[in-house]
Amino acid sequence: ARPPSPIKPLKGGLKGDNLPHCQSLKGEDRGPGRPPDKQVLRDGTDPLPLSSSDTCSEGVSPLPLLLPPWTCECAEAQRDLKGEDCFDSRRLVWGGEEVVVMLVADGHGGGEASRHCRDHLLDCYLASAAGDPSAPSLLRAGVAACERMHEEVVGMTTAGSTITIVALNLARLELSVCNLGDSEAWLVPRSGSPSRLTEDHRLDSSEPERQRVRGMGGHLAHAKNRAGDPAGPLRLWPGGVAQARSVGDADVGRFILPTPYVRTVPVPAAGCEVVVASDGIWDAIYPSMVAATLRGMRHQPALLAASAVVDRAVSQRHAYDCDGYLKPRDDTTCLLMRISGGATKAGRGGGGGGGGQESGGCSCQVS
Repeated sequence: ARPPSPIKPLKGGLKGDNLPHCQSLKGEDRGPGRPPDKQVLRDGTDPLPLSSSDTCSEGVSPLPLLLPPWTCECAEAQRDLKGEDCFDSRRLVWGGEEVVVMLVADGHGGGEASRHCRDHLLDCYLASAAGDPSAPSLLRAGVAACERMHEEVVGMTTAGSTITIVALNLARLELSVCNLGDSEAWLVPRSGSPSRLTEDHRLDSSEPERQRVRGMGGHLAHAKNRAGDPAGPLRLWPGGVAQARSVGDADVGRFILPTPYVRTVPVPAAGCEVVVASDGIWDAIYPSMVAATLRGMRHQPALLAASAVVDRAVSQRHAYDCDGYLKPRDDTTCLLMRISGGATKAGRGGGGGGGGQESGGCSCQVS
């Protein structure tokens, strides 16, 4: 092996005759107007150049501070039972700004509506944004895409679907969210309590939606069991849907609202994880349990972390009986964004597609 090249001394030794405009090693000021000679490091490479803006108030040039860029690991995991949960994800660059988009569509009354949204909604969403990655543009695109999907779905089936879209702009560190129904998205910070990003549109839990439907003349009631007693969640009739906002549900008519709830939130300075999931997750475990699971998997690939959340939800639903253990009682889908930058960078890849008895996306990293 060839020995490393020795350090080449500057002409004039260490008197500072050839140093940039700063104080020399012996305290002698270098004369103006003389460019510095090229310096070579021990490994034979050139040192990083310093701009005039890097000099401090005392005239001494500090070393440049180079922080890693912000990155987003993406992963998807799913346990399928009825084939009504669908998801999609995209990554693209608009005007030099990287955008990551995730979609969860949880169907009811059949899978036709959610599958149609999986196949077409993000194409419509991105076309509506028209290359503008700003938050107002993405929110308008979410509204336009959901309303268009509703028009298409009601013309082909009576099935319906929830919709949740989360778009991350890595350049601006913004999360733009739109949702219909109960497929929720939660932000999990590095420490502290998780926070909900979406709005719940279940008639059981949303007083504003109950007031809206009743004000339009809609009939709300529980379904009845075989004994004729009220059972299950509060529903809207005709149709018997449990959500007041969704795509499709043609048999419910004008009472269904396809206009999504929208908002934009900043990414925390310390980074965070964002979970977009169907009610197969949220009906089984609390958001605090999701957060604890993710924090325990922080140094594992994002795909393993998303799978761990799905496994915990499925296991929790069988906590008091072993009938069909590890088989889901509902379609269970978890999409994960792991967002980090600078000194907070941690973790590895994620990504993927949808469908099947059990699936997880391929591992990839967006940066």
